[in-house]
Order: sequence, then C-alpha cells, then structure tokens
Amino acid sequence: MRKTALACLLVAIASQARAFSLWNDIRWSALLPGGAVTIRMENPAGGAVNRILYAEGGVQELDMTLVLDGPSTLEATVPGPGAEARWYGFRLVRGSELDLMPVRVPDGVSPAPADLSRIAEDAAGDELFGYPNLDLVDCRIGFSGSRLYAVLRNAGGGFPVVSGLTFFGYLLGVADPAVSDPDTVIALMHTFTQSGIISPGLYLVTGSGLGNLAKIGDVVVTQFPELNSLMISCALSDLTANSYFMSWYDPADPRIGVAGFTQRITLLGGAAEADRSPGGRCYLRDFSIAPAVNDLPALANLAVSGSGAEAIATVEYEDANGHCPVLSELVLDGTPYPMRPRTLDYESPVVYETAAGIEPLANDTWTTAVARVSDNGADTVETQIAATGVSDDGAAGPPPVLALSISPNPFNATASIEYFMPAAGRLRMEIYDARGALVRTLADGAAPAGSGRIAWNGRSDGGRPVASGLYLCRMTALGDARTEKILLIR
Repeated sequence: MRKTALACLLVAIASQARAFSLWNDIRWSALLPGGAVTIRMENPAGGAVNRILYAEGGVQELDMTLVLDGPSTLEATVPGPGAEARWYGFRLVRGSELDLMPVRVPDGVSPAPADLSRIAEDAAGDELFGYPNLDLVDCRIGFSGSRLYAVLRNAGGGFPVVSGLTFFGYLLGVADPAVSDPDTVIALMHTFTQSGIISPGLYLVTGSGLGNLAKIGDVVVTQFPELNSLMISCALSDLTANSYFMSWYDPADPRIGVAGFTQRITLLGGAAEADRSPGGRCYLRDFSIAPAVNDLPALANLAVSGSGAEAIATVEYEDANGHCPVLSELVLDGTPYPMRPRTLDYESPVVYETAAGIEPLANDTWTTAVARVSDNGADTVETQIAATGVSDDGAAGPPPVLALSISPNPFNATASIEYFMPAAGRLRMEIYDARGALVRTLADGAAPAGSGRIAWNGRSDGGRPVASGLYLCRMTALGDARTEKILLIR
C-alpha cells in the first residue's frame, strides 16, 4: 500500500539507480534515398528494449534492432535532417528499469507537450483520494540549452490548486540517480499561493512539511486544457547554482533521477501523495544531425593476409563527413562477404575486415577481391585487387573477373553504369524489367580490357521513357555475367 508522505516519493524517483555508461559510439550514415539516415550505437541488448526517439511533429519512437557491426550494435533508420538539424534521443527498458535520453528542445522554441519525451505512462484510476485531476496518466521530460521542461497529464478535471479547504500540488521530482533512498529532492512544483509560505516554484525538499521546503528558483507553468496537460519548466542555471544538486550532478555524465507525482494537502493532514508516475534515469545529453553536403568515402590499402583459418581481408575506410557505411562487403569472384569495423570512431580512418577463414581466402581459391562500401545507399565506392598466385605448371592464375556498379542508385534522370573487363572481348549490357522482359540494349560489341562507363537515360530501345520501378542491369562478357539491381524514381 502506498504511503502518503512526500518523503516516500524520493525513493520512487531514484530507487532504480545503477552506474554505467549507455549509448556509446553513436554514429550515422549520410542521407539515404528518401531523406532517411541510419543511426547506430552500442548499448546493452540482451533482454532489453532499445528504442530511438526523434523529433517529427512531436517526439516519435522506433524500435532498434541488433546488427553485426560493433560489439553490441543497435540500428534504426529514421528521418534525417531537412533544411535544419534534427534532434534524436534513446530509450532503454530492462524489466521495470528505465533509462531515457530525451530529445532536446531547440533553443528559442516554446515546446508543446508532444515535443517532450515520455518518461512513462501510468494507469488511470490508481489515485488514492478520488480526484481525477490528481490521477496521473503520463509524464514527459525535455530540455533546451537553458531550461528543463516537464509535462504531467491527468485523467481530467484540469489542474486546480484549491478546492474548499483542500489544496493540490503537481510536481516533477529530481533526485540523485545513484542514491536508492535519498532524503532530499528538488521539485518543480505547481501549487497554491500562500503569501510568505508557499507558491509555485523550484524547491529543495527535505521532508513532507512546509518547513521542509526551500525555494531555490522560479518556474513557468503552462496549461493545455484540451490535452489534460500541465507543463512546468525551470532554468537549468537554478539547478546548477544549488550546492545539493551539484554535489552529485556530473556535467560529463549528466544523469538525473526523475518522476512525476501529485499531492493532496489538507490543513490537518498536511501533504500526502495522491499519485505518481513510474520514475527513471534521465540523461541530459543532446544528439543532433545537421544538414550537410555529402562527400563519398574513400577506400585504400585493400589486402589479404594470413592463411588457412587465419586468412582475412582488410581495407581502410575514410569519410570526410564522419559517416559510417550502410554497406561494407568484400566481393570474391562475385560472392559477397560482410566486412566489419575494428574501431568505431569515424572521425579517423577505420579498418574494415572480413571474418577469418572464409572459404575462398582460407583455400586461396579467389581470383579478384572487390571491397565495396556505400555511406548513402545509392553511391558505391569500390577498390579491388587480383590474386597473384601462380599455378603448378608455371602458368599465371585465372584472370580477374568482371565487375559492375551503378550510380546514383536510385536514379531519376541518368544512371552511370561502370564496368571492368579483365580482357578484351565482346560486351553485352542490357536492362531488364522486374518481370525479366528486355527493356534496353545499351551495348553489344567488342570492348577493350579495362574500365568503362555507359549511361542509361531511363528510356527503352524505342526511345520511350519507362515507368518508375526496379530494373536489372545485366553485363555479359568473356563467358561470364554480372547483374545489378537499379531503381528508377521519376
């Protein structure tokens, strides 16, 4: 059964504290087709729910999925920046424990309730005294460069502060997340005004009586009646000016314990908890992606080393924008194998490597290795090497194989089809639709050895523009063939 003293709420706010770092090595791709970005980070995944938060007409949430990249990589593809930067956050839920990195509120903006990040919803009907206005059903939090914001949503009845001789309080509590049973809390409080005794404000709370309240700052209170919501905000400078707050708050790891709650206050009984929302740890770290012109990454020093089960291929990846790739693979004689990064700091070159002992490398049966990456899902950057082995009879090993790549992909006006011929011979380059029908023959004749380029303008052999959709580009030469998908968007 719930106790009714304000001090009991201090436990609810911070009882879930654990000390370790979350959301490491946050990285992202360039803009993908359609304006999305892929965001990756390292975080505990086993038995946990990881979600990404982003601002788009309010704070939206999307599940993240575990992918093979870093040691514990989670990934989601979400809307990227438009004309201005877009802000993001994260949620980690492990059983009843919550860690939240809320989406930052841009400076100079007056946020709506939906612009704050949900801490937790609370079941309706669990308020102790029968007041719908004290029955919390949702609690949200957000911050800008200068203010901390909270939104409390109730079951109805507005947010009155007095009814006859009964008074009401609506609060967001802030406490040290590393203390399981704190005896002090800071509260953003909306309540009644009694001159010289109490009024809405930012308070240092050390107990349940009025004598245990010390006002340390002002709050701004905004009601949204149509949403049954109340927003309370305070200046971050008022928090950081408080010695209690700064005794545990670490700007390098800015965590606070938070929970919303309501009070009924009577002349005889004093303050008693009416309802509270589930609490959690909130991290005041901001993460945004700004719009920028993308420079394609560069690859260098593709090499194969080791032998047998220890054989691996490595390549250096460098991106001037600090983007991570969404495609990283090694193609051995037409068969792709994933490559993974050794490090996760894309401000510097990153070495990508294959798994050790993949069959063509272990058995030394490959002839051409092509490292392929893309940081935007449309343009592919490649580098390749050929095997230098000699057969038992002294003859040179098999020649390099055909290579084919297309950019941009998807395309709108013209696609550039780049190819490689290891020897001179007849080249046939064709475009087929998704049903396998021939649409266009781009080349059919002799071609020299080496690299070449052919353009396709999205038209058929008859010169008519073809419809948007998926097509197949097929290269046939030297008794071999390569096929790549190509997407036309008009």
